[in-house]
Amino acid sequence: MLDHLFLLTTLAYAGPSAESAELEGKVQALFEDCTMCHDTSGDPSDPGGLDLESPLSALIGRKSAAVDKLLVDPGNPAGSYLIEKLVGAEGIDGEIMPVGDDPYSAEQLKLVSDWIASLPASTSDDAAPDNGGGTDPGAAAAVVPAPAAAKGTKPFRGITQIVLPTTTTLGRNTLQYRIDHRFGRIGTERGAFGLDAGVVMSMGMSYGILDGWDVMLRRSSTRKNYELGTKYVPLRQEDGAPVSVGGYTSLEYFRDFDVANRWTGNFQAMVSRLWFDRWSTMLTLGYHLRTNHNARVIVDRGEGPEPVEDRRDTMVVGFASTIWLGKKRRWGIDMEYFLPIPDGGEPNTFYYRGGDADPDGAKIGAWALGGSYYTGKHFFQVFFTNNRSINTNLAASGGQSGNPFNDPSAEHDNPLNEINFFLGFNLGRRFTLGKNAKKRKQKKAAATGGN
Repeated sequence: MLDHLFLLTTLAYAGPSAESAELEGKVQALFEDCTMCHDTSGDPSDPGGLDLESPLSALIGRKSAAVDKLLVDPGNPAGSYLIEKLVGAEGIDGEIMPVGDDPYSAEQLKLVSDWIASLPASTSDDAAPDNGGGTDPGAAAAVVPAPAAAKGTKPFRGITQIVLPTTTTLGRNTLQYRIDHRFGRIGTERGAFGLDAGVVMSMGMSYGILDGWDVMLRRSSTRKNYELGTKYVPLRQEDGAPVSVGGYTSLEYFRDFDVANRWTGNFQAMVSRLWFDRWSTMLTLGYHLRTNHNARVIVDRGEGPEPVEDRRDTMVVGFASTIWLGKKRRWGIDMEYFLPIPDGGEPNTFYYRGGDADPDGAKIGAWALGGSYYTGKHFFQVFFTNNRSINTNLAASGGQSGNPFNDPSAEHDNPLNEINFFLGFNLGRRFTLGKNAKKRKQKKAAATGGN
């Protein structure tokens, strides 16, 4: 970030320039991705409602809704709050912009500064003070704010890869609404590639209490499940650690009729690393309690089938990875695999799908492969998987389909349907909370003289 400041402090005020319109167009293009959150529908009185979709000239001479400073002080980049938000200066309201993405490069910051410097300096008596610089370029440049401590890129963009929780957390006072969706099995008769078959879905909310500490509550249609979980990541690569290390634990309740083991729990440990700013990897180890939720558990011990109470647990080892594509690394190729671990006994100490609990089931564990797109506060992911379950405890025991190209129950009359897995997507939207409350407190303190 120091090189960014060096470039800003060497800028000279150019005065009125015929190039202002051209520079504004380039800055508008730079902010194009920001319009996902900052569009014309925003509330001007809300700091998060800044409109970057309209012509940027509307920001000139206008005060920020967050602090008592001009968003764009014409001719004075150092005195413009827009620049402070982009460099992450001390004292800014909220996070460095663009939120959740890599900070702007030195060249991008220079472009914004060149545009502001090219604007005719304001001569209005109501203009905000230029921090002691007047229109003198040297004075204005000398007070360019120091940046906050720069954070690195998080190993994963989403707080969940596909099923496995990641070492990424939301951050303090951040709320995320998330939908996880699985279509029916591809290859079933009249299934229309799974779109006409039965659907499994989950809706949930996650909240960042502190940096590195999230809580989550979600509801899944499978077994009418509720899951309350928390994630804590004390060691984070984005804060300078060599790897990110954390844990996730949750309590689940199944409301479906006649379900075995209504109350269950999960414990997962994760370690991840981002390599070369392009490749994310993560290893997980999970222990999941009472993972057999079949309504009527039947076991044949050689004397015929008989009902039993199966309260075995499942131990799972998992791996997740994403390769980031494009200049801005918004596109990702995502994969996930986890394998329930048997102990080799007969019967096994651990429950796992495809073992002695389901001899005809898949023994290859659970896999998923797809792609994702991330921008600002939005996250979208689409994938194929052999695991239709979403909530942690049901997913732990493995996939529900075996070899995707050799399924005897598939619709063989249609060669496109001679496969056996599921199509799914995950969608998340983040909201930063607490800004309006902070603003109200500041106004109240100012009105009462701090009392």
